Amino acid sequence: MELSKEQSAAVHFEGNVYVTACPGSGKTRALTARLSLGMSQLYGKSEKVLAVTYTNRAAEEIKSRIEQFVVFDSKKIWAGTIHSFALDWIIRPYAGYLPILNNGFEIADEYETRKIIADLKQEKGLGFFQEINTSFDRAGNVANSNRLAREVEQEYRQHLQARKQIDFDQALYFTYQLLELRPEIAETLGTIFRLVCIDEVQDTQDLQYAILSKIYKYSKIKPKLFIVGDVNQAIYDGIGGLSKSLLELNVEFEGSNLNHFKFSDNYRSTQRVVDYFSFFRNTHGITAKADYSKSAGVIQFLNQSIHKDQLADEIASIIKKELNNGVSENEICIVAPQWAPIRSLTRKLISLLPNVKFDAPSSSPFYGQHDNFWLIVAKIVLTIPSGSLYSTRIRWANEIITRLGDSYHKTSDLTAKQLLKILNSFSSETIVGTDYLCECFNYLIEQLDIELEVDSSLHEAHGLFFEKAQRNIELNEDQYRNEVNVFRSFFKESTGIVINTCHGVKGEEYETVIAFGMLKGFIPHWDIIINQTAQKARSSESKLLYVIASRAKKNLYIIAENGRQTRTRNPYETSQMLLQYNYQYD
Repeated sequence: MELSKEQSAAVHFEGNVYVTACPGSGKTRALTARLSLGMSQLYGKSEKVLAVTYTNRAAEEIKSRIEQFVVFDSKKIWAGTIHSFALDWIIRPYAGYLPILNNGFEIADEYETRKIIADLKQEKGLGFFQEINTSFDRAGNVANSNRLAREVEQEYRQHLQARKQIDFDQALYFTYQLLELRPEIAETLGTIFRLVCIDEVQDTQDLQYAILSKIYKYSKIKPKLFIVGDVNQAIYDGIGGLSKSLLELNVEFEGSNLNHFKFSDNYRSTQRVVDYFSFFRNTHGITAKADYSKSAGVIQFLNQSIHKDQLADEIASIIKKELNNGVSENEICIVAPQWAPIRSLTRKLISLLPNVKFDAPSSSPFYGQHDNFWLIVAKIVLTIPSGSLYSTRIRWANEIITRLGDSYHKTSDLTAKQLLKILNSFSSETIVGTDYLCECFNYLIEQLDIELEVDSSLHEAHGLFFEKAQRNIELNEDQYRNEVNVFRSFFKESTGIVINTCHGVKGEEYETVIAFGMLKGFIPHWDIIINQTAQKARSSESKLLYVIASRAKKNLYIIAENGRQTRTRNPYETSQMLLQYNYQYD
């Protein structure tokens, strides 16, 4: 893997590393290279490297990149969110040590938890945008802004307890309790994970720091640490993300003596784009080193000149122009600061551009199913066993075997290749997507002699998979058909123009970025403006604009549309920082 001098110095440093990286500086490349190097340095059969990521999507990206450069061995690496790590490695194996868990528990589905909270908020007369915090601190406290929000959180916990369920926030707190109660658990994990890589560390919550530092503290032979982040992209601070300085990280990971490496070269964008986004966080001095760094590209700002009802037409016009200029569909991204306006815009764009493909995660029939066992099965059966996806399908197959083994199903002798052979042999005449998957799952259950009736977790996941898929199909009526071939398109590489939130595309890059909803109250959210200091609101606004603008390689279109009204029927104003930026737009 080719690395720059900055990246190579950090990757090959023998001690513990803390990297601060500007956008487009290759931090994911460096993280991937460090993981690959760490895998090559493992000695024991049970040893692994650990990559803690903020999203499942980021974990998939890291694993896919490793597959491009080395022979991927799923037994040597675990990559995923801290929540998944806590469940897989601490909660499930050691739940018996906590009285609250030793009589059995199930993980509450995110779709269910959102619905419970939404219903409770409505009962209490709270608005849709009222945030309900469900995260614990190290002492087990949950902080909420007012009495009604606290009541919602408490009644929400009672709902889960009645169902013998825990959510991801409880999973983290119980994990911390287990490590406090049984330090030998952390010691065992330290002997397994010889390298711990933490991605997007600025988005890590305090309790998550505590869990990882416990593992480091109690390890007799300390694992190596490789921590990467960018305080200027800390856009999750509103939900507990906590940026820690080098000094604070060295206190947290006692005795680690983390060494600071700074990535200050940008390999993503033109110098013009780099200079533009640098304004928002005062990060001037970043050098663009992409082959096209001197290209002028386009930076355009449509300020209150487009009505929200004409927004889809305007964006469709920009898309046509970019496609005609040779930009491919998968190099175009449409981004907004919030989910609310995205779904209706997606529908309109699909209608206006019927021959253009769109990749809108919220419109997928599989949206919100990242941790569902049956989604992994669906991904295998809906992808073609081609050379480019072979190693990825092998990895998915190993994940299925591991999860079945953890549930004590009779799959100990099953190999990934054998599982792929079974799924590749499935055939059906039905063209209805959900019916096809149901037949496939039943086929797999029969072939592997899976005892679904005695595995409540797997059985519940099966029901939820189809319930949520059907709900997503109904929500996105007219956007796609419930057909097998349509379902297959959702797992093809480069499936089209991405439509997502700025949080959803964080870490990604596109030749052309079209950002809309650049309005006060959208960016940042009203909760940040109303409930926080002016300084806090401005900091949040600057980080969001910094993240959005830095996704672009060459072309950036910024839209502050008119016609939107607040709940008090006042018109939304343009983002203050955009208004104050005296830039010579195209």
